[in-house]
Amino acid sequence: MKNSKFHRVWKVEEKGNMKLVDLGDSKKEKDGSYTNWNWFKTMFVGKAKDLDIEEGDTITIISGLVQKRKYEGKYYDNVVIFEAEITKKAEDKEIKESDFAAVDDDDDIPF
Repeated sequence: MKNSKFHRVWKVEEKGNMKLVDLGDSKKEKDGSYTNWNWFKTMFVGKAKDLDIEEGDTITIISGLVQKRKYEGKYYDNVVIFEAEITKKAEDKEIKESDFAAVDDDDDIPF
């Protein structure tokens, strides 16, 4: 996995030499609808573990690995991220007064 963009961080849990992170993303389909994906308990190790991520941040995965592991007769996906960068911090999404256009009070507004 390389340069995978726009993953939303839902949960961050410190676990010794790694972070366990729940991620979500979506893919736009040809018909205009979206398919949502969730990656639970994604392991952030190495440089990715040192990244100061919080719930609500959006990240780009620089390098990682997706594996299938067998446990008690069932197969599970195991996602390990080695390096990532923050694309957008959660606080960047706050709505500010400056985000709205000014309205002239002299206009005839029907309500």
